[in-house]
Amino acid sequence: MGMFTGLLTLPLAPVRGVAWIAEQVMEEMERELYDEDNIRREMLQLELDFEDGLIDNDERQVREDALLERLAISQAGDAPLADEETDDG
Repeated sequence: MGMFTGLLTLPLAPVRGVAWIAEQVMEEMERELYDEDNIRREMLQLELDFEDGLIDNDERQVREDALLERLAISQAGDAPLADEETDDG
């Protein structure tokens, strides 16, 4: 029965492959989105853009709030891992 099921689901293999690739891309995007170094770089660039007059104070505040929210999520997600590392050693 395993061979029969395998033959019947064979046409779905490309769909499963595409779904797996999409999942991997999504995971990488989330890693980059919540990477603290990336967030800090974006905050620095935000300040530079504001000082150069490329953005106004309102836009700066909106973007800064979004970056701070991402940073808080990142730190909240990393906190249990940091606790586990200190418990081991």
